Amino acid sequence: MNALLKPLHRPADTTLHQPRILEPELYRHEDARLGDIRIEAYSPIVGGVVHGFRFEQETPDAVRSFLYRSLLEYGFLSFAPGSVAAEEFEGFAALFGAPRFAGNPQAPRVGGEANSIDSARKKTRTNYIWHIDQAYRERPQKFTALYAVKAPEHGGGTLFSNATAAYRLLDPQFAAYLDTLTILHNADQMGLVSMSYADSERLLQARIDTPPLEVPLVRVHPETGAKQLFACELYAQRILGLPRLVSDHLLGIVFEFIKAPEVCTEYRWEAGAALIWDNRIVQHRGIFNYAGQDRLLHRAVLD
Repeated sequence: MNALLKPLHRPADTTLHQPRILEPELYRHEDARLGDIRIEAYSPIVGGVVHGFRFEQETPDAVRSFLYRSLLEYGFLSFAPGSVAAEEFEGFAALFGAPRFAGNPQAPRVGGEANSIDSARKKTRTNYIWHIDQAYRERPQKFTALYAVKAPEHGGGTLFSNATAAYRLLDPQFAAYLDTLTILHNADQMGLVSMSYADSERLLQARIDTPPLEVPLVRVHPETGAKQLFACELYAQRILGLPRLVSDHLLGIVFEFIKAPEVCTEYRWEAGAALIWDNRIVQHRGIFNYAGQDRLLHRAVLD
């Protein structure tokens, strides 16, 4: 008998026959603390909720450092209403980096470097497709911060996926192959650029400013060294060096791992809440299930 063949009456190898699961050490159950500030897990695999924090212009360095380290660990941090006032939002976001304007006519500037995401104004719906913010740029922002000026009473949440944990779900041999691949990210793959500019000259300039970009399918976090699935459903055009059909199927498999329930959670907004996430750990998408209600967020991207 061929040595590779095994009689069917043998017990199944549970490691071989079942999909991989995450290692127990990746799950978070215990709180992190610094003085009166406490962070509890929003979900076992992604997100933390900050308690006992109130933003002050002169935030102590120890608090800044604690929140920064926690953001790298949890993927996103949520701050309850009352932690940050609307007029303090950009100053709060600056605790984590340098704010940079990253809006467009559909998401205009508000105040300094922040922009608005207003359901009453914004007609594009590309934010409801899984993505990493500005993954079509050579240097996407490190962090994105949002502040809920108005939140729907029902629906309107944001889904987050721990794209680092999604990579850990891969079979090691498959992961090693993905490590070698390069993809094209195109800002207009799903019409983000085309639908954002009504003026033809501004549209042309926007296309010139955001040409397709070669990026690794798997990105390494520059601070932690952890690997992340970087291919974005919103921007991924194709995998270089593969036939179109193979590229499409392989990207579809990658996207399924990013959307696996084991690595995802839904964040539910409240008016006055602030949220910041590590753009190098998580992917995200909005959920449009709040028709007839207002949803107004202010956003700051941070380098």
